Amino acid sequence: MILTFYIRRATANDADNIFAVLNLNLDEYFSPESIWFFQNQWPGGQFVAESVTGRIVGALCGSKLEGGRATVSLLAVDSEFRGHGVGTALLNALRRTCMMEGISTIQLEVKTKNTEAIEFYRHHGFILSEMLPHYYNDGSDGYRMVSATYGTGINPS
Repeated sequence: MILTFYIRRATANDADNIFAVLNLNLDEYFSPESIWFFQNQWPGGQFVAESVTGRIVGALCGSKLEGGRATVSLLAVDSEFRGHGVGTALLNALRRTCMMEGISTIQLEVKTKNTEAIEFYRHHGFILSEMLPHYYNDGSDGYRMVSATYGTGINPS
């Protein structure tokens, strides 16, 4: 089955739907205030994947950091849409924005037990750069992963 979606910048009106996608598809709770924080901190770094029926099926919240860096703060794809290119399209949208704004490096944190996400990010050019003991609220360990905004891992879309 082919699932059709498109990527667009998130707006303030998307906050409730982003909240739902994040909390139904990630293993930690994120408050509505966290979504507002990201939207206010860097409006251009927020993206949603929307199905042709208008349903938000994926979201990426990015943040600008110092030193020409950005981070993937949150990325979630509805389980029904996983494996159909939604995560890749969201990540590529962030990469394009970073390149246009002169941001050279993207980083993110991922739970060490989340092998599916680690492989997804490796496939898109991210490498493990740091171990983060007890990084998450539940006490689990994390990895920091980094990638250039250009070159390996960017898939044209």
